[in-house]
Amino acid sequence: MSIAIRRNISLARRMHYRIGGKARYFCEPQNAQDIIDAVRWAFARHVPFLFLGAGTNMLFSERGYDGLIMQYVNKRIRKEAGGVRISAGTSMRDAVQYHSAQGFNDLAWAGGLPGTVGGAVFGNAGCFGGEMKDCVVSVESIFYDRAAGMVERRVRSAAECAFGYRDSVFKRNGNEIIASVVVRATPGDKQAVRAEVERCIAYRERFQPLEHPSAGSTFKNIPVASVTPQVRKEFAAAIKVDPFPVIPVAAVLDRLELKGSRIGGAEISEKHPNFFINRNHATFADVIGLIKLAKKKALGRYGIVLEEEIRIVP
Repeated sequence: MSIAIRRNISLARRMHYRIGGKARYFCEPQNAQDIIDAVRWAFARHVPFLFLGAGTNMLFSERGYDGLIMQYVNKRIRKEAGGVRISAGTSMRDAVQYHSAQGFNDLAWAGGLPGTVGGAVFGNAGCFGGEMKDCVVSVESIFYDRAAGMVERRVRSAAECAFGYRDSVFKRNGNEIIASVVVRATPGDKQAVRAEVERCIAYRERFQPLEHPSAGSTFKNIPVASVTPQVRKEFAAAIKVDPFPVIPVAAVLDRLELKGSRIGGAEISEKHPNFFINRNHATFADVIGLIKLAKKKALGRYGIVLEEEIRIVP
């Protein structure tokens, strides 16, 4: 096996939250075969494993991870028949820049979106009316079955990815690792595409606390269909399409007067209350305390069950 397995690697240094202990084992696959080799290595030693993108939506505890963390570092973009193939480890920033430079309009909505292409597909990332499900042609993945000792490559069409709201078959099943994605390449006006990308970036810079470590949106927005008529009426002015009618969590937390709430070094951002920021050496417990506070308040006042969008590894 050519891939190097390292020991006791800090997760805090690799996560956007800057919180977390150490991974017992850690590797950086360069290609699909490296992923297969790493999975087989873990199988042979009965070691649990977890695959990460850029760590932009992850929260680890100080206990770290008693297993193997794989963080894909392959970054490749190439045009091919049917679209643009992008390795899962490529940043969304690079993918958006490539599409913009070519005049392809499919990823213009993702200007400023953090993380990797693989992570965006995994969670069906979306904003400003766009979602990854609308851009994906196909996904190459590594499927594994620990009980059977099986590891194999698979290719799924967009339909077979079974995308849902901030969800996909990869997220639900948890037994496939995304290796590469073919994204649509729809020609558009270069200037218009670039303008849309810049508009999205400017919005994020203005309204999101990008100056502080965080994991982005803490909770998923709330489907209008899931709330009572009274709640729907109270938040009527805030309802947006994302991609179906939702009440932004930020509006709810604002109404609950939770902006600026702090526990330890963690804070519910004044700038965007769905961002729970690491303001001053926050701990895992600090962030979890704020999450519990927000969930309790939303349930008690509005009957809303908030669902985390970030991935939490206690």
